[in-house]
Amino acid sequence: MKKIILIISAALLAVGILGCVFTALPTVLEGEKYMNGIIDSKSEKQEFTFTDTFSGLDISILSANANISYNSTNEVKVNYTTLDKNKKIECNITDGVLNVKEKAGFSFFSLITLASVPTKIEISLPESYRDNRKLENADITVASGSLSGDMPNTEKSTKIKLYSGKIISSVAAENFDINVSSGKAEISSRTHEYKNVNVSALSGMIVLDGFVSEKSYYDLTSGKIISSNAGGELSTNVTSGSLTVGCAEKITGIDAKVASGKAHISVPKDTGALVAYSVASGSVKIGLDGRNEKLTGGGNVSYGNADTRVDVTVASGSFVIDTDTSVE
Repeated sequence: MKKIILIISAALLAVGILGCVFTALPTVLEGEKYMNGIIDSKSEKQEFTFTDTFSGLDISILSANANISYNSTNEVKVNYTTLDKNKKIECNITDGVLNVKEKAGFSFFSLITLASVPTKIEISLPESYRDNRKLENADITVASGSLSGDMPNTEKSTKIKLYSGKIISSVAAENFDINVSSGKAEISSRTHEYKNVNVSALSGMIVLDGFVSEKSYYDLTSGKIISSNAGGELSTNVTSGSLTVGCAEKITGIDAKVASGKAHISVPKDTGALVAYSVASGSVKIGLDGRNEKLTGGGNVSYGNADTRVDVTVASGSFVIDTDTSVE
């Protein structure tokens, strides 16, 4: 009898909870609409429209969530929305450069009121800027917040600096530089025509896909770098952390230095190499030409046709080169 009473009580309790949920849900939704209405009415909005052509782009994000998109007109449109009346945006075309720069002074409002409501920047460019290399250079700086959307195609260089926050984007350029102090950047390539790719991480994480370049340089102080579908001539410098490079195309040479941490480079299966190595501590592991070897000390070893020069210096930690092109 007690079990029956307990079962009935539990069932009634469950029904009561479900009833409360269904009863409260419309109220919650209405409350959200009400708050969104207040936020929208209280927001400071700035809008800019340009029809002038430009050959450079300079974007500086202080703490906003920014997005780059493209339109079918010949107009550049920039919309800035914030609840913090102390924040402003500078937007102009000067000396052939489109400048979009978020600025702010000190504000108690931004610290204690609606802190979770993000400032937004919408940058809409003519579609021709995405793929036709109308720009020479693009310089992107994100102090905090986020940036998403495809970068415009640049004839000379695209440079990205991320101090904190997150970037998700794609790039097409002749030269590409990315420097991450903290946070996370996920960048894919829309072209295989790079002359130089420079990747540097002080901390945080960089994830790259498709960056085949005549020369690539990876500099990792700490954190993690993952680069898939890479190729060309590689230089690496790992102070600490983890570097993983998966090469889908031919490697013309590798110069690797590992102070600590781990560097793992995977190459196509038919890759031959002449490996010159020097190991103070840790190890060098080679998985080429059907052989798997762990090297210590110093020397030279040939694998296959030895057509790729590989120079490795390991102070501590490990260096691995093999044919497993799946990225960890």
